[in-house]
Amino acid sequence: MDTAGLFSLTGKVALITGSTRGIGAAIARGFADAGARVWIHGLEAEAGQTLAEQLNGQFIDGDLSDPNAIKHMVNDLSAREERLDILVNNAGVQEPMSVENLDMAVYDRLLQINLRAPVELTGLLIPLLSRSPGASVINVTSIHDTTPHPDDIPYCISKAGLAMFTKAASIELAKHAIRINNLAPGAIETAINRDILDRIGRDKFRERIPLDVAQVEQVVGPALFLASDASNYL
Repeated sequence: MDTAGLFSLTGKVALITGSTRGIGAAIARGFADAGARVWIHGLEAEAGQTLAEQLNGQFIDGDLSDPNAIKHMVNDLSAREERLDILVNNAGVQEPMSVENLDMAVYDRLLQINLRAPVELTGLLIPLLSRSPGASVINVTSIHDTTPHPDDIPYCISKAGLAMFTKAASIELAKHAIRINNLAPGAIETAINRDILDRIGRDKFRERIPLDVAQVEQVVGPALFLASDASNYL
């Protein structure tokens, strides 16, 4: 087997939701370095445009809390691309909340962004994905798709639901030569949780995680594997 280009993304088109910062931005940079033409997505238009220009990619906006915006986003992408090789459903929000103190409006918005949006986006993009010779969908879930965390009920539910969607959809999408996998990070340092890590204490995290809390760049390798032909039967 010729393995020289196994991890190459040259000629592939990738959409990474929530990629103006954090894990999404790191994945976008990694994919661009591997040769992909990346679509940056997010609500921060200035940051998205800047990153897209740096990576010779494109920026697309779309509020994932609004189903109509999702449809508009898909229509815009479909008008500008003949196919989509890689979809990374990375965008997500987290609102700590206990079962005794549920704010159902916040709960509904979180499930819309974290669960319904990636399900809907994947379904609407099947026509573009099916034109790829071997498309890959990557759903960024969380360690909390299986490991419960107190006072984080909506987030845990949304990630567990997304993980099960991946399993069910993998059976359905195989007929289109579309593979779909979960990427479930553990403790990753981002701008969003840096204060929490400092407040809890990094030494406490090291007691539980001998390799320490990961940096966003350390998610790129697994994402690249799932996006590339190296995982074409996974």
